[in-house]
Amino acid sequence: MPQRVVDLDTGIAMVVTDLHGNWDVYRRLRDKFLELREKQAADYLVMCGDLIHAEGSEEVDSSLDMLLDMMALQADLGRDKVIMLLGNHELPHIYGLTLAKGSIQYTPRFEASLTRLDQFYKSAYRRKDIIEFLASLPFFVRTKSGVMLTHAGASSEVNSVHAFERLVNIDHHDLVGQADQELKKYDIESLRRGYSHFTGLSYDDQVKRYLAVSGPEDPRYNDLLRVLFLTGQNTDFDLMWNTLFSQNEVDGNSNYISTIKSFLSHVSRLGPYEQRVLVAGHIGVKNGFGPVGSQQLRLASYTHAYPKRAGRYLMLDCDKPVRNVDELTPFIHHVFPEEEAESLKTPSISGKR
Repeated sequence: MPQRVVDLDTGIAMVVTDLHGNWDVYRRLRDKFLELREKQAADYLVMCGDLIHAEGSEEVDSSLDMLLDMMALQADLGRDKVIMLLGNHELPHIYGLTLAKGSIQYTPRFEASLTRLDQFYKSAYRRKDIIEFLASLPFFVRTKSGVMLTHAGASSEVNSVHAFERLVNIDHHDLVGQADQELKKYDIESLRRGYSHFTGLSYDDQVKRYLAVSGPEDPRYNDLLRVLFLTGQNTDFDLMWNTLFSQNEVDGNSNYISTIKSFLSHVSRLGPYEQRVLVAGHIGVKNGFGPVGSQQLRLASYTHAYPKRAGRYLMLDCDKPVRNVDELTPFIHHVFPEEEAESLKTPSISGKR
């Protein structure tokens, strides 16, 4: 089963978040890492999820190219040196689910690019390789320094050591297989009609749009129906989904500071080192970074930075003990050099996923 937690005991990690299909920013950060690595000033590149799904036009969405480049970089340098965590924007493609925010439909464009990858793209990778890569991604990085890296932050769903243990033992293939087995027990045509009735749209139109399938003969034609059998009371899928999609400090959770403390406590009991501070992306933040209490740093490398050119990355010494967020501030850097002359301001948390 894929490793859901990566432990880093030594070395310097360059921590990047949420690039959402922007090739220029990805290339800038990738090349900066390679430059630092050449100078022996960085040992790891950690991408904290949501590499894919641009909100702009298709012409500026380089999601697939970035993912292919990340896979090639891992193949070249090793998965122990180039680490990508699973984000909520990668997760739906493993299961054949849809993802939208308001009027923005994220998944259709990427699914279409995966179909083109099989048909036309001159690449060593195919759709199945992309899905397998996404399914293999870890959820967390733990460090000897006591800093834990993740995509969204602390989840109230992880309310015990047992819950965290369940989370890190999730196998996507098992969950997909279980849902597909349940699907076979029902009349498929009736399920399709029910799906269409619930959504108000033809199932055939939806599956072609959202999953870029050719028609009923496509083996992925029924994948949209999986959602009917993935969710339920206290399922592992719901635990994972709610953890990766959590809105944390902006979802009205007045007890989020307590959630962070509880989350880190449960994580620490299952790991080799006490984890005292979380670093996460996922949510917008003024000036590209900001504290959430004393035990979480919200980091935005581009998409969720306000303004975007205030994007930041973190250079983390994985061995040096860190007790609180303030101790990380000196190691936060600007993505864009022209911003480096600006004085660091104490930022406030704002925005949304």
